[in-house]
Amino acid sequence: MVRRDRGAATASVEPMPDVSVTDLGHDLYLIDAFMHDEAERLACYLFDTPNRVLIECGPSRSIGHLYQALDHIGVDDIAVMAVTHIHLDHAGGAGHLAQRFSNAAIGVHAAGARHLVTPERLWDSATRIYTEQGMLDLWGPMEPLSEDRLLILDEGSTIPLGNGRAVEVMYTPGHAKHHIVFFEQMTGACFVGDSVGIAFPHGHMVQPNTPPPDFDPDLSGQQMRRMAAREPSFLGFAHFGADPRPQQTLALAEERLWEWVRWVENVSPDDDISDKLRSWVLDDYRAQGYDESLIDRYDRNSYWPMQAAGIERWLSLRK
Repeated sequence: MVRRDRGAATASVEPMPDVSVTDLGHDLYLIDAFMHDEAERLACYLFDTPNRVLIECGPSRSIGHLYQALDHIGVDDIAVMAVTHIHLDHAGGAGHLAQRFSNAAIGVHAAGARHLVTPERLWDSATRIYTEQGMLDLWGPMEPLSEDRLLILDEGSTIPLGNGRAVEVMYTPGHAKHHIVFFEQMTGACFVGDSVGIAFPHGHMVQPNTPPPDFDPDLSGQQMRRMAAREPSFLGFAHFGADPRPQQTLALAEERLWEWVRWVENVSPDDDISDKLRSWVLDDYRAQGYDESLIDRYDRNSYWPMQAAGIERWLSLRK
């Protein structure tokens, strides 16, 4: 185990420090993975326990920042790297990480596992959204995983940490059919991936994340209530960081999710929904008195055409 100083993470986007690691207590650390070479874009969580477990690795484009942080704090082996889901900002670098840490198992839900073994379909689907050059600029290439490196996870699975501790798995479809979240009892942490939305530090707000093809607000709301029932001490957001108000945030997340759905449902299908959704959301933040720099941050981290398309798809399937 390596001692770290508490409060090591930075709250600013610029300048980006070489390494940012925050001690969350009980051998749990938040590592800023500096996705897109910016601070506070992707949080990875490390249990520095006898069986080290890392949650999320991010895309290959920026995985070097994660390696640098792990090297800095003396991590030379990982037992399990588990992803909440296989979207590229969470799992795109899984194959690369498996090459670097040759003993690490890669934990993933069964519905997503095949896309890490043969990533061509996932890559092609994302390329239709981002273009080939955009894929390389934003996410970087994917390396296929060998099936014998997979650890298939589902509702009720556990990942041993050692000394009688374990990470528990909850199956949480709604954002994606292959989405899982992780709960650990000693810390009270609930690592939510994208199942609750995005919530940046210091902002006291949470924003829905509604991409196609799997977005389902009914399922999403059910999972948020299941998480709340576990009474976590904090939510570990991938985007970004530890939220110490889990009950308030989960309730607000479900409320805002349905506000978005109702708004899209009532907009004329002839309208440019993504631009109008963006304007409606950002204007609402301004009306609530949020700082313009915070509003800009949520705007930069939202791909609005995808948010609108996910809701529209769910509405069309419901009819």
